[in-house]
Formats: sequence, C-alpha cells, structure tokens
Amino acid sequence: MPLRGLLTRYCQGFSAPGNDAEVLMMKKTEQNESAVSPVVGVMLMLVVTIIIAAVVSAFAGGLAGTKQATPQASIDVQILTGADNGMGGTTDKMTFTELSGDPIPTKDLAIVTYYVNKSGTVYQNKQTLTSPGSDINGYGDLSHLARVPVLNDMKLGYAGGNPAVDFGNYTWSTGEIMSTVDTAGTADLLAINDTASYGHGIRDPDFGAGSEVQVKIIHIPSGQVIFNKEVIVQ
Repeated sequence: MPLRGLLTRYCQGFSAPGNDAEVLMMKKTEQNESAVSPVVGVMLMLVVTIIIAAVVSAFAGGLAGTKQATPQASIDVQILTGADNGMGGTTDKMTFTELSGDPIPTKDLAIVTYYVNKSGTVYQNKQTLTSPGSDINGYGDLSHLARVPVLNDMKLGYAGGNPAVDFGNYTWSTGEIMSTVDTAGTADLLAINDTASYGHGIRDPDFGAGSEVQVKIIHIPSGQVIFNKEVIVQ
C-alpha cells in the first residue's frame, strides 16, 4: 500500500484531541439526569402525600371540634294520675328526675313523647326551647303561661309567668326534678290536650293507669338520645 494511504488510515484510527472528553462528559450528564428524575418524582409524591394528610387531619379536627360531647345522666321519668296537687285535690303529673350525672342546659334538650290509644290514634310531641307555654294554673291569660316541664325549685319562684323555671331557660342538675305541674301541663306535653276544658284536660278516654308512653330525651348538639324508655302510667 502506498505510504500516503497508510498514513491516512492511521490518522483515521484516532479521534480529535477533545472528542473523547466531550463524549465522556455527555454520558455522565445523561446518567446524572437519569438518576435525578426518579428522585424528583419520589419527592413530589411525598410532598403531595403530606399535603393530603394535612388537609384530611384539619377537616377531621374541624368536625370533632363542632360536635359537642354527649352528657351522661341517670334519669327517672314517671307519669302519675291522681297525684296530690298540694291543695287537697288530685291532678295528672309527669316528672323527670336526674338521679346522677352531668348538669344539662335544657336549651340543649328535646323531649319526644309517643302514645297510641286502644283505637290506634297516635299522639306525639316534641318539646323544645321554642315550644309554646301551657296554662298550668288555669288563669286563662298569656302572662301566666309556663313552658313545661318546669323546674321544681322554690328558690327561683313559682311556675307560671316566671321564665326562670321554664323549660329551656335553666340547667338541670343531679337531684333536681322537672315537672308538668298539673293535668294541663301533662296534656300539652303529651299532645293529648283538650283546650276546650278549664285549664286544659286530657281528651283521650283511653289514657290512664296502665297506658304506655314512649319517652325520649335527645341532646340536640350531639344528636344523641340520653333517655329512651316506655313509661307505664301509674
């Protein structure tokens, strides 16, 4: 082979002085970029997960903060016919006694009653802070109404025209008794009232000793039932 051809082939076997370094650097750059991409992806996933966890935690905390705890109480409910009215006569009365437990603002309570007579007629009522008053003493005027059950506490005065003892305006504590006072208050609370009679009467002829009334007391802020029993009229 001529000398010129040998020199040409020999020179072609070598790269230009800077080419190897450039190729090596390009390979390293590609490797670095390939290694960085998964790391960035993992970091983004972690950030998103942390953000979602924080949002869920804040939402759950908000729900927990808006729902009040349910008060705990042992309660006795009685419905009495022919009860002593304290003036030598008798009356029908419904009493609620907190035997033990937490003080409960009655503005947070709803008393639900359900009674079915022998003919299948249903009488039901839901008593709350906004329920109308009852003419418990038979005065026949709006100034002496009382929202039953009233609090039996003589320190606060007599019921009837005395908002301090009206249901929804006081806190019910251990040992205290709430009462419908008389037949008019009982008839209104059970929604079986005869408004045509003096001071209201119980209009259902089947209602009396042995009748069964379902009574529930609901704590409105928590939505929980704190008393639920079928009360037998005595």
